[in-house]
Amino acid sequence: MNKEEVNKFIETLNIYPFGAKLAARNRLIIKIILYTGVRVTEALKLNMKDFIKEDDIYVIQIKGKGNKPRVTMIKEDVIKRDLVDWLERRPRVNLLFSNQKGEQLSQAYVYTLVENILITANINKTKKGPHFLRHTFASLLYMKSKDLVLVQEALGHADINTSRIYTHFDKDKLKVAMDIF
Repeated sequence: MNKEEVNKFIETLNIYPFGAKLAARNRLIIKIILYTGVRVTEALKLNMKDFIKEDDIYVIQIKGKGNKPRVTMIKEDVIKRDLVDWLERRPRVNLLFSNQKGEQLSQAYVYTLVENILITANINKTKKGPHFLRHTFASLLYMKSKDLVLVQEALGHADINTSRIYTHFDKDKLKVAMDIF
């Protein structure tokens, strides 16, 4: 998604009729994936102890592929309302995100959430799941920073070549190549 589509997606997310009991949890999962670029499996496995408040941010300790640890951060003001609401309602289990029985949510559930929000926001994309949000995060991060190593570290890629796919959005570099002749 481009920046305008992301804004439209977030606006729709904030008013989407999830139902009172689950709205905060569902918004929180999606915001964490979108604003940090974590994989849906990484988000769903988060425990309360992995979520640490420092000043006006939350530091999130992630167990990535192959149990490799990394850290990501999210601004408190992005998630504060949803986090407070969800923490008051959630089952008392270690998992940050669970169903009402305290069990881990499925990837398919989160896929459906993201797909429904995209449809409601009238954002038509071929790929519609939570991994699409990870790609959106990475693309926007690269376009803003022009730092491929930062993208690699933020996404937890072992090899920088895996992160290189996000450079195809860099029209400025293509214009330089065009202007050579």
